[in-house]
Amino acid sequence: MDSASFSSRSRALATGLPAIVAIGSIAAALHACSAKDDAVAGEPDAAVQDADAPPSAPACITSPSPAPHPSGACDAPRPEVDAFDEALSKVGLDRCSFGLDVKLVPQSGWDLRDPRRLPDYEPLLLRPLRLPGYGRETAKWLDEAVASKHPVSRAIAVASVRRGAPIAACPEGAWFVVDEADAAPLATAIVEASAEHGGVDEAAVRAAIAEVPIDLQRALSPVVRALGRAAAETVAARGAVDPTILRKLETLPSWLIGSRTIKLDDPFLAALDGVDVLRLSTAAVHLATAIELADLERFAGRELSAVEIDTPFGAIVLGGAKNDVYRPGSKAETAALLLDLGGDDDYRVPTAAANVARPVSVAIDLAGKDRYGYVEKPTADDSVGTRLPSDGAGRNGGRTSSRVGRQGSAVLGVALGYDFGAGDDLYRSLSVSQGVGVLGVGVLFDAGGKDRYESETLSQGAGAFGIGMVLDRGGDDQYRGYNELQGFGFTRGVGAVVDLAGNDVYFANPGDPALGGDPIYPSAQLPGKGNTTMGQGCGYGRRWDTVPEEIGFLGGLGLLRDAAGNDTYTASVFAQGCGFLGFGALLEGGGDDSYDGLWYVQGATAHMGIALFHEAGGNDRYNATFPVVATSVGVGHDFSSTVHLDEGGDDVYRGPGLSLGTGYANGLGVLVNVGGTDSFAASGAFTLGGAMAGEVFKSPRGKLPTYGVFVKAGGSATYAIGGVDALRSGGTWSYAPENASSAGDAGTTDATFVEGPAKSVGVDRPSGKASLP
Repeated sequence: MDSASFSSRSRALATGLPAIVAIGSIAAALHACSAKDDAVAGEPDAAVQDADAPPSAPACITSPSPAPHPSGACDAPRPEVDAFDEALSKVGLDRCSFGLDVKLVPQSGWDLRDPRRLPDYEPLLLRPLRLPGYGRETAKWLDEAVASKHPVSRAIAVASVRRGAPIAACPEGAWFVVDEADAAPLATAIVEASAEHGGVDEAAVRAAIAEVPIDLQRALSPVVRALGRAAAETVAARGAVDPTILRKLETLPSWLIGSRTIKLDDPFLAALDGVDVLRLSTAAVHLATAIELADLERFAGRELSAVEIDTPFGAIVLGGAKNDVYRPGSKAETAALLLDLGGDDDYRVPTAAANVARPVSVAIDLAGKDRYGYVEKPTADDSVGTRLPSDGAGRNGGRTSSRVGRQGSAVLGVALGYDFGAGDDLYRSLSVSQGVGVLGVGVLFDAGGKDRYESETLSQGAGAFGIGMVLDRGGDDQYRGYNELQGFGFTRGVGAVVDLAGNDVYFANPGDPALGGDPIYPSAQLPGKGNTTMGQGCGYGRRWDTVPEEIGFLGGLGLLRDAAGNDTYTASVFAQGCGFLGFGALLEGGGDDSYDGLWYVQGATAHMGIALFHEAGGNDRYNATFPVVATSVGVGHDFSSTVHLDEGGDDVYRGPGLSLGTGYANGLGVLVNVGGTDSFAASGAFTLGGAMAGEVFKSPRGKLPTYGVFVKAGGSATYAIGGVDALRSGGTWSYAPENASSAGDAGTTDATFVEGPAKSVGVDRPSGKASLP
């Protein structure tokens, strides 16, 4: 820790003046900042380095240390030989050779060397057998973070290390020093925090907080100091950007959604790349740590008259335990800090919403059944499908025109929303809301209850050039929307939903009117009968050939982690562990889950994408309701890598003709199912470990690898292809007809494998084992 960061207040503490109270000692803070950042496995707060400090002492939050990727002669994980190894051996491969050759990737037309790529992108794309271990490690970190006393700060640290920017963040010890003789410590903190922003009317501040209980003032003092510093750090992290370009950067959400074009000239790209997201993330961790150390939950239900204070970095608003309504025009609308002590509250203003004008925004609610929304101004266009009421911005082509961020929304800023109560809360917005970070860090945390999250697009855990997360500890929750949500990651971004418990519903409007859908986010695959979901654990990039400047953007990490419960997933096109020039992961901890989608779902990729779909167990249903159309359930397409892993339970799979562990046009697809009594049905061939190279067979790329692997190990299974039962139990088969003059190796039991670049294999071993560590 930089000694210059200690103010005169900390020096006063060092002199031993009796009238100073330290909320945690400076010595403890110094000790914490020098601690190593290695987390201790199994300890919920292992990443919080304050072991020798009192419980209320300042804590340092450090990103966990990832396990190194395997290296050397074999750079893939190698457990004991099992049915997966047997399958690979049938086509002349082993775990060490299974993957993409980096020397061949340029023939794809996609740029793996994009300087904006995530650092783990290339190692995972080229060696996809690393994916399950990477996913388990990430899930463990996130589960421990959200269950800990520091849920937001630790989760940001996890997301940051996955962005390739690990954090070691120690809040300033001086923030936690309170003069016991000070009758208005909150006023003192506000004055100090405002000093680097131009100052504040001290007399007005002291008058405004006169009725605030002294213990609450002391608890909030470190939070306010952290808030002021975070505002300054956020402005500095943007860099010295021309105001015109800064306004262009603020329109990035519309560019991501597809409703606006931006000229990608050199000044704009320099400003885009110049935003210091690590500095923003560190400021966010400092601020979250101060909030989490304040133990504000102890004030739930306290009576308090409303307090409103103007500061140069935004208003500070305190509400009591009544059922409050926060309306537009009040100071709550521009609050840097909004704290409500309880009651069933109605928020009709953007809470925890940061932007260029308001660099930092924090909202904290301690109890009650709360409604977070906006003033609804319905139009006739709102009455279709599952559309939400408009907010005055209206609709264009059925799609919302609103870009008002709410409920953990950060565009060029830091936004943190906390709901510590156990009530059943409603979160409603239209876009750029509910845990979104675009050139910023936006997090929404809910401690419990049966919550409902509703928004249309770019919401519910979405990150682009930043970090966006929804963190929910439990309850039967619902997440509902249309597009770019529920774990969506664009370039240099991490977007995540982490839900620890409950029977949850993840719904993205399917688009097909025959399924009750509303096709307003067009899908090239299913025009008029589908939506481009890009969610539920989806990484997305921008093709160079769709941008006038011919500049491509390799995507980020979109992640959905649901640790427990019987969950239901519904989507349209690109969802449920998918990658389109990006990395997507759906990490399910178990339970009897159901998945429905139409195209590129349940572990599916296109155009140098990466996907991991991992089900830890339970009796699961895949596409039992929807007429899944194509390219789903463990399929890699066009220099992409996909792994679908289901580790137990009695599962029922329905797939299209291109499905169930299939490689497509130089892609790699893997499906491994372990144990249980399962059934697998596909509507046509190129399935169950198929390799389809027809799209590129007569081009130079026809000589490049296309791999499909299907392994069923342990337990029993039935199979059907095109409605006809297929004898597969205990068998070995292949479907790669491009390798032969006829389809002679197609779908045969105990297949004669034909040598060629398209390698297809399926095995069923009722008494076997299979592991992807």
